Order: sequence, then C-alpha cells, then structure tokens
Amino acid sequence: MSARGAEAHRASALQAAAALARYERHVRRLAATWLDMELYTIVSAEIDEIGRACAQLPDVQVSWVALLVSHTELVHVLWRGGKPSLEVDDSSLALREHLQCIDALARRCLRLAGLLQSRATCD
Repeated sequence: MSARGAEAHRASALQAAAALARYERHVRRLAATWLDMELYTIVSAEIDEIGRACAQLPDVQVSWVALLVSHTELVHVLWRGGKPSLEVDDSSLALREHLQCIDALARRCLRLAGLLQSRATCD
C-alpha cells in the first residue's frame, strides 16, 4: 500500500473509532431512556457514519456486520418493549452483547490506526 493509501486507511480507522465512541455513549442513553426519537435519530446517523468509515477498511468488515446485526437486534428489543420508561441497563443481554460488538470493532479500528497493540484474541 502506498504512503497515501496507508494514511487514508489510518484516517478511516480513526474516524470509525471516534464515531464508535460517540455512538456508544448515545446507545447507552438510548437504552436507558427509550423512546427518545431525537436521540434515536442521532444513533441512526452515527451507525451510518460508522458504516461509511468501515467501508474503507476491509479488515473490519466482519466486525462491522456483527455490529450492524447487533444494533438491529437491540433496537428490535427496545421497540418491542413499547413504552418510553422501559428500563434497560447494562445487565440487559441485548445491550451487553451490543456493547461487546462496539468494543471489538473499536479495538480493531485502533489497531489498524496503529494506536493499539495487536494481541491474540478472537475479535
């Protein structure tokens, strides 16, 4: 990969990692305060932003798809609850699994950006 290509790759990885950090904060709030349509709109825009950044990173495609599926499952669980005061916290299985997907993708992006040491894991 050329130096220019490597720098673009790194920039996409950093953009994805930053978007994931914002997204995680908003997802936690959304799960705790469902149904906040303004926050839902923000979360939806962030998942799109993450997808655009990840589209430039072939090494994260499996983790990106896992995040997207997990996002869909979490939103489905929240919608199924059907009431604004639904209490979903970190002990909720859907949220806990989703947070793990966010973390796995963020770590992959940070490794690609050269900001995190690689280690032998299954993420």
